[in-house]
Amino acid sequence: MLNPQAADTPVTAHTPPADGRIDIHCHLVPGIDDGCHSLEETLQCVRMLRTAGFVGSICTPHVWPQEFPQNTPQTIAAAVAQLQQQLADRGVGYQLWPGGELRIFEGVVDWIQAHGVPTLAGSRCVLTDLWDADWPDYVLPAFDWLLGHGYQPILAHPERMPCVDALSERLDEVAKMGVWLQANSRCMIGEEGYHPDQLIRRFLAENRYQFMALDVHRPPTLQSRL
Repeated sequence: MLNPQAADTPVTAHTPPADGRIDIHCHLVPGIDDGCHSLEETLQCVRMLRTAGFVGSICTPHVWPQEFPQNTPQTIAAAVAQLQQQLADRGVGYQLWPGGELRIFEGVVDWIQAHGVPTLAGSRCVLTDLWDADWPDYVLPAFDWLLGHGYQPILAHPERMPCVDALSERLDEVAKMGVWLQANSRCMIGEEGYHPDQLIRRFLAENRYQFMALDVHRPPTLQSRL
């Protein structure tokens, strides 16, 4: 979660109030990935987030051409802008920013060179994820490309990754490169299974994470994440 407003940041029409939380990982945009299915589900999530003290979210739809070929930085930005207007039309004060959850896959560097890098809220930060049974050879070159071009990679929920063999050593390696790590709050309560529950507690104790995020998908699981 990010501090929504640094002390020297001027307040603008798009700047949320200083008192509140911002979630950096969510799937609130309806109908474009495996997150909220409808605008009503999105509104339900936003109401719950507001009640819990959140003032905004960075929308991070899956960016993975194999499963969601329509999701590019440009289409995501347009969808988030549309959703922001829909909230405003209903009098819901909640700030959204565009981003993406970039799957690291073979050929990802070629893809982002062609389509752009889905950065978080116009920053240089890039949320990434992996979902392979074994740690792929193309992960380190992808992180090296991002870092070499001035981006800050963030690896989402490493405690959930299926490639658990030598995972601690792999995370040490990417951390030394400069990659940041983001934990998923839901892993703290065991709903993601035994190993994620154990790993997130271990990694928290080892002070590995830079962020804790909700990874909101749909209303039924949001309360437990909160």
